[in-house]
Amino acid sequence: MNFTSMDYFVALAEEKSFTRAAARLAVTQQTLSAHIAGVERELGVRLVNRRVPLTLTYAGQVFLGYAQRFRSQERAMRQEFLDIAGDQRGLLGVGVASTRGHMLMPQAISSFGASHPGVNVLLHEDENEALVSLLRAEKLDMVVATVPHDAHDLEVHRLYREQVVLLAHQDLLARALGEDVEGVLGRVGRTGDMRLLARLPFMMLGENDEPGDLARRMFASSGVEPTVRVYSKNSETLVDLAAEGVGACFVPFELAVDSIKKHGRDRLRMIGLGRRAMIDIDVAWRRSDHVWSVVKDFNDVLVELFCPLPHTIQEERERLTARGGKK
Repeated sequence: MNFTSMDYFVALAEEKSFTRAAARLAVTQQTLSAHIAGVERELGVRLVNRRVPLTLTYAGQVFLGYAQRFRSQERAMRQEFLDIAGDQRGLLGVGVASTRGHMLMPQAISSFGASHPGVNVLLHEDENEALVSLLRAEKLDMVVATVPHDAHDLEVHRLYREQVVLLAHQDLLARALGEDVEGVLGRVGRTGDMRLLARLPFMMLGENDEPGDLARRMFASSGVEPTVRVYSKNSETLVDLAAEGVGACFVPFELAVDSIKKHGRDRLRMIGLGRRAMIDIDVAWRRSDHVWSVVKDFNDVLVELFCPLPHTIQEERERLTARGGKK
């Protein structure tokens, strides 16, 4: 038995198909089947039920746990010896939400690549909950996401606090809120009371997206059942729809600033939602006897670039909270 057999078995268990697992591993089905049969002979037990869909026996489930732990130890061993040799090369898997990736990763990857020419970055964009699951499953080396700080299996460091704001077309606000639009938006900025905006149509991100989850919490705490015109996983799409007057959407502050520059202040208005509308953005990786130096180096780049936030952004955030988002 060797590490290859472990890798083959894990792939088979995840794909639940010899055909799909062989394609993923770039080997023939005969090669994969021979490896699995060899492990079964060596252990003296049957590991898989060879039917459609393929399932693991009890012995297979036990062996999968060992295989995953062995594979994790092998990865840590290889990374530690690369560090001992001073050899910084390989593939770094980084997970981030697509909107946050658009805001952070061009500058971060460019800066990191200048000092780590031997390391390639595999950037995986997904919703927050999926990113944390992929990190725990060792599909990613690190994530930039909102991660529970009490997670026993993860090392979590806060990068910054992200402010979520509401973005809406100026004409839509005027029609929905009437002549007192400035007064209403000022009160929303001070209190975050969504009852004041109940007449607006909204557009929502998915439940596993942090700004979308925060929006739902704010509606629930205000006792508001919003009228939702559009659901999407893509904040940029919602911003473009907001510029067409379709509805109001919840987006990170930095994206709102860029969107107003793109579409113009005469079309889009940024609305502060009070001090509750904040999300912790963390950098996390798995706890291990040895953490690859490349992971820590990429974290250092993120911290240098984005923590603390530039004074101009911080000042604008404070101004937005104080005045309710008037531009």
